[in-house]
Amino acid sequence: MQYQKTIKIAIHYGTTKEKLDKLNKLTARITYAIWLISGLITEDTKLNRKTVRALVRNSDVVEKTVLSAGFVDQCIDKVLWSWKAYRKQHKKWARQVASAEKRDNPKWLAKLLKREPQKPSFENHKVPCRIDCRTGRIERSVKSKLTSLWMHVSTLKKNQPMDIPLNPSHYHLQQLQDAEINDFEIIKRGNKYYAHISITKEIEKSKVSSIGGVDQGLNHSAGIVLLPLDGSMPYEELICDAEKQALLQKYDDLIAELQGAEDWHKLRQLRHKRKNIAINFDWLIATEIAEKTKGAILGISDTDFRKTQYRGNEMPTLRKRIGKWSYARQRVFIALKRAENGDDTVLKNERGTSIECCECHSKMTRRKWLRNGSSYILCWFCGNKKDADINAAHNIAL
Repeated sequence: MQYQKTIKIAIHYGTTKEKLDKLNKLTARITYAIWLISGLITEDTKLNRKTVRALVRNSDVVEKTVLSAGFVDQCIDKVLWSWKAYRKQHKKWARQVASAEKRDNPKWLAKLLKREPQKPSFENHKVPCRIDCRTGRIERSVKSKLTSLWMHVSTLKKNQPMDIPLNPSHYHLQQLQDAEINDFEIIKRGNKYYAHISITKEIEKSKVSSIGGVDQGLNHSAGIVLLPLDGSMPYEELICDAEKQALLQKYDDLIAELQGAEDWHKLRQLRHKRKNIAINFDWLIATEIAEKTKGAILGISDTDFRKTQYRGNEMPTLRKRIGKWSYARQRVFIALKRAENGDDTVLKNERGTSIECCECHSKMTRRKWLRNGSSYILCWFCGNKKDADINAAHNIAL
């Protein structure tokens, strides 16, 4: 089986000022080209390469940007991707507005009107395009003493490419082994440049020994159930993330105090701290789940939890916690880590799994909450009593 992932590698700190200046000019020119091409597209424009290439050919984009045909084509691809994503989101938003008007729901309609998707904007920051073999490539070097990985990219001057050293870690080099490099992007964050390299790896598919399900939660990060194909006892486990919750709450309180004190310098230092902690713990949880579910076909929810209770459920604190939680990111991390092991992950709709009995599949159940925040399901039909997260994981697996 194949899987794709992106590796982020920083530009080497030993890069000369001359090369950095050339890179600055190139990325600025690419952003300018993307902005000009996007300005040629209207709501009635057909979003395909043939149409947009004709618009570019009949305009002065090439004369203004002085970019090669390869770079212009890559900028066109970036603009097409952005506009297609915008139209898809806008179509979905229009359906929601029509539904709210039909149901005569002014409160929900007012919220939707404030959330109208905006057209792609390429101002105030540098926008990358995906660079493929036409204008650049990632090269390995055995003889170089500075680094073993280099980025070969064309410049604004014809037949004068440049080689920029990258600063890979042992992990990056390990991931690039036996991998096919598809393309890469040059991203600027602050004053640093990074190469985001997209790779495809071929891995042997593992032998299926069980069928499983994962139910994501708030008090427990995940409930895991594995049903062996040989009919033996199911494996059940709850993965807790108390340390993650405690750290996030600590930084929430700290940021609230600093905002009250208007200490903007400290707030700028902590700007991405909470997000980085959450991402790190999500990776650790995904790795743990991938290790414990080796050899299983795993089902996991693809529900958008933030939109399930938009009318309210008399629990605003719970809805706020759900809105801040990273369910989608955890799903992506789990699927990727399992793919690296050769295991398949299936996305399923988990609607109703928390109130359906996993033994008799009756919905004549009652959910009871305990003081520690956990809950269990009591079935009135068969008398089954089971932890709610484990019960939901059973239903997802089935």
